[in-house]
Amino acid sequence: MNLDVNDSKKVSKFMKARAKNIVVASISIAALFGVASAGLLIFKPEAFRNMSDDLSAQASTNTYALPPNQAPTPSPDAEFLKKFKKVFSNVAEESSQALVFIVAEKKVNAPQYDFPDEFFFPFLPPQFKGGPNPRGNGKKQGIETDGGSGFIVDLKSGYIITNNHVIEGADKITVTTKDKKKYKAKIIGTAKNVDIAVLKLEDFKPTSELKQVNLANSNDVKVGDWVLALGAPFELEQTVTMGVVSAVQRTSDTLGINGANSFIQTDAAINPGNSGGPLVNLDGQVIGMNTAIFSKNGTSVGIGFSIPANTIRLVAESIINNGKLTQAYLGVEMYDLNKFGAAAMKEMKIEPNTEGALVMRVVPGSPAAKSGLQPYDIIQSVNGETVKASSDIQRQIIFLKPGSNIKLGILRNGKKVELKATVTELPNSKSDKNEDSETTEKSGKSLARNFGLSFSNKKSPTGKGVVVGGVQQGSLADRAGIAQGDVIVSVNKEPVSNSKDVEKILEKAKKANSSMIFLLVEREDTQSAIILPLNS
Repeated sequence: MNLDVNDSKKVSKFMKARAKNIVVASISIAALFGVASAGLLIFKPEAFRNMSDDLSAQASTNTYALPPNQAPTPSPDAEFLKKFKKVFSNVAEESSQALVFIVAEKKVNAPQYDFPDEFFFPFLPPQFKGGPNPRGNGKKQGIETDGGSGFIVDLKSGYIITNNHVIEGADKITVTTKDKKKYKAKIIGTAKNVDIAVLKLEDFKPTSELKQVNLANSNDVKVGDWVLALGAPFELEQTVTMGVVSAVQRTSDTLGINGANSFIQTDAAINPGNSGGPLVNLDGQVIGMNTAIFSKNGTSVGIGFSIPANTIRLVAESIINNGKLTQAYLGVEMYDLNKFGAAAMKEMKIEPNTEGALVMRVVPGSPAAKSGLQPYDIIQSVNGETVKASSDIQRQIIFLKPGSNIKLGILRNGKKVELKATVTELPNSKSDKNEDSETTEKSGKSLARNFGLSFSNKKSPTGKGVVVGGVQQGSLADRAGIAQGDVIVSVNKEPVSNSKDVEKILEKAKKANSSMIFLLVEREDTQSAIILPLNS
């Protein structure tokens, strides 16, 4: 159907009227609803509340909620592990009451910078508490702080055990105990070569929150034993980590750690700041003191080392009673037979499975010299205890009281001999004196020169052996400690009287594809055995 213009106007007018009626009707309905709602609220408030509750309940049915807590189903295995867990938590709680945090302060010369404080100070090493000197030159004294751990071994006297390297060189030592109290500590004594120090808390008053720990017999420690390592790694006080004993009697020479210690190895996490903290067993006894880690990045990789409790006890008692560690002294330098290969053992005419420590040098006037010990002797036992390496002898002798008698079981030229010695107190070390310069032998090509050796025509004081005329710096002979003026008495156990004898023996060893050369060297009335690898 077609519409003209007039019809179109009529339709438009009709639609406008209908829209107006709809709007008015909507407003009227809304007004009526509002009045009704108001009346309901005034005259029936409880009905409004019920309606509100219904709406809230309906809304809550659309909101997610976690299921309520339910009692776990009992499991015998879980209950067993929960009881087992209590062992660790109880040990940690008891042991931590003896744990202390140590801050050692040392005055140092801190670098100074010609920059404003607000620019450079935030970027200085945080241990330099003195800060930089703005617009200064040279150096200014600052304070360097090191953090470590320790443990109380005598609550009544306030004695603390820690590592020597934690407090070494400190001008001020502050100890924080478990109850958050701080005390100044003084050093009673240290034993640097075994990295142990004893501290005493000043004005110390023990509280019920503190305890002392007991030292176990570390000889009873077995590989696989559960252990807890306590300390303050990265200055995070009262930290506990768990692991097992990974190995026992790790020697200091094997690990490259200074000291005459053997170590307990553990996989319990040990980090910087754990040093001096206790390593405890499930009885809460200290079996070791955390001392070092093997790591390429400076943090724990599960290879940590602790000084055994028996060593700690002996050193601490000596320090407390004598003010220092009194060590026994034998006076012998040794080399482990287990470091030789089969070929070297054969050259030395030693049975391949022979164990012990090869005597390289006997110090004149020492207990070893008085006992009759000689270079090339093999020490196989001390007081009846088997010796497999030189570290075994150190452990068995170093903590004996001076004046103690010992029996040495040795192997000399294939025959077993027993020697007796009386150890003395360890004397101060003395450096060897250099011999006066001598005219060196000007020879042509020689095997001795491969070691950096040349010989003198001068006769030795005894008339035996050949005098070393010169040693090339950095050569094998130099690194082995041979010096100008030394007298080589024998080569591969064959006596020599001149350089030709030496060359003849070296040539024979080379043709036999020998791997090592054994020299007996005399200096200042003492003889030392020296081993040099043979250059092919």
